[in-house]
Amino acid sequence: GSEMCIRDSTWTVQGQIKEGKYDEFLLVMARLVTLAKSEAGTLMYEWTVSEDKRNVYIYERYQDEDAAKAHLAGWGESGPLFLSVVDMDKVTVFSQLSEEFAQAFAGPSSVFMKPVGGFVKF
Repeated sequence: GSEMCIRDSTWTVQGQIKEGKYDEFLLVMARLVTLAKSEAGTLMYEWTVSEDKRNVYIYERYQDEDAAKAHLAGWGESGPLFLSVVDMDKVTVFSQLSEEFAQAFAGPSSVFMKPVGGFVKF
């Protein structure tokens, strides 16, 4: 059929932790992780940092587009917090998003990857 297969929404966020803000970064992370944990459709929300504590890479996976939208709805509050400690470099989207939802990611630092094969095991 031509109907799009309903699948999870996955993306990564990469950035640089601002100079001298590492301790503050950890507090912001703890707050955002707590918020994300309460979202039913947030399947994976994993923050990693490089050994020199300069780069952050966040892996996010949502049950479906609605769950992803629910998470992004909190950006009004979480965005300013995040951007106070991180300079965002790149957002890479790994799932097929609806055209309307893709607009939310449109920007110079966004890269859209198109799934071509593979599988997900739950």
